[in-house]
Amino acid sequence: MNRQSPKSILTGFQQAWNDHDADALAELFVDDAHFVNVTGLWWSNKAQIRKAHAFGFERIFGNSTMTVGRTEIRMLGEDHAVVHGRVTVTGQNTPDGQQAEDRRTVFSFVVTRLSDEHGTLWKAVAAQNTDVVPGGPETHVNSPDGQQAVRYRS
Repeated sequence: MNRQSPKSILTGFQQAWNDHDADALAELFVDDAHFVNVTGLWWSNKAQIRKAHAFGFERIFGNSTMTVGRTEIRMLGEDHAVVHGRVTVTGQNTPDGQQAEDRRTVFSFVVTRLSDEHGTLWKAVAAQNTDVVPGGPETHVNSPDGQQAVRYRS
């Protein structure tokens, strides 16, 4: 896999996701990377990231497909960048085995350029996946009945 640009982390993530390959997905990250998922679960190293995605591919996302839309890259010097991408996932399984509606998220990666015996490549040091809530709410409100997305504008 060609990883000679910061964007290659997002395209590599998409490829690993569509192959349902937790090992390939984990290889996009440095050993002590952090990953925060859409519900706030926080994994603190590559092994945890691999294990979480292996479970996801086995139980939740085994029939899913990821497509990447708008992508923005902001260089933070020559060897670091922030990569944002709009993502759509189709084919997620519900807990009772049904197919869920499409899901839209925004992925954020902090990436670094590394050199090894194979040359120069980019790896992620941190990632966060944020659900895009339909309807355009501005935030969530917690109550005794649970969490609800709310709008403050009419």
